[in-house]
Amino acid sequence: MGVNLEYVTLARLLTLNNQVHDLESQLLAVSLPTGLLSPGPASPNSSPIANIQEEIAQGVRASLAACWLGSPQEEGF
Repeated sequence: MGVNLEYVTLARLLTLNNQVHDLESQLLAVSLPTGLLSPGPASPNSSPIANIQEEIAQGVRASLAACWLGSPQEEGF
């Protein structure tokens, strides 16, 4: 993997690490109501936690693609 590609990937992974800590902090601050048996449908963009989760998922996909594109191609694949 090229040096520049490694730095880009590392930066993305560090950003994801920070987002995971932010998500954990938000989850610890949320109190769920008791007795709620059937919540209504929620929009994925209606929650800050859902937004962070989507950002993490996009970052992971981008990092995986960067690693895959930067890895040396082996014969026979």
